[in-house]
Amino acid sequence: MRRLALFIFLFFLSKSVTSQLLYAEWGQTISSFDYENSAGGTLENLQSKIGSYINVGYQFQLPGDRTTIGLGAVFNTYGAVASDALLDNYFNWDVSYAGIQTGLTYYFARSKAFQFYVRPKVSLEYLVRGTQTLNNQVFDLSGEDEFDNFLLVPGLGVGLQYPISNKAAIYFNYNFGRSFSLVDSNPEDDENLNMNMHNIGLGIVIQLPGCNCAFKSF
Repeated sequence: MRRLALFIFLFFLSKSVTSQLLYAEWGQTISSFDYENSAGGTLENLQSKIGSYINVGYQFQLPGDRTTIGLGAVFNTYGAVASDALLDNYFNWDVSYAGIQTGLTYYFARSKAFQFYVRPKVSLEYLVRGTQTLNNQVFDLSGEDEFDNFLLVPGLGVGLQYPISNKAAIYFNYNFGRSFSLVDSNPEDDENLNMNMHNIGLGIVIQLPGCNCAFKSF
């Protein structure tokens, strides 16, 4: 996994001389957990929680003025809540992950000043902090196998972009992602824990010096 992250970083670094745009995006994350134990059982009554996220990075303009490739840093907060009526237990998870993210933005349609796009992307994240609350007890998740490893999250987003000047544009974005299992590194446990994320946010794109492009109405 670390080799994959290093490869992605070096690939985009080699193209940084053509970087043209700087972006920043922030918004809310609605996350939920899918858990299955070694016997095929699930944790009932798992409910989603609302967190937040922020992305910042560069976009690299490709020929044709319709496609960009992005590379940046990402910070996400995820969580879930659950209860067990039989044992009268209450569960709460709050975790924060930071990492790198890359994606392809393709502008497939234009209407006057608006541009509509689709954005497949993938992020590689690592636990920054995390807690689990069981009834009145709080546990640190650092060092726990299920959470304290790399989180690989492919996703797909759609959005629309609107220019606010010839050097900047704002955009609205929705993205859905689902992580690979967090416990794949321990196959002998035969467990699966996946995170589902719905991201809704606003962003801004700004031209960098030397950019051979302009935001304009069509």
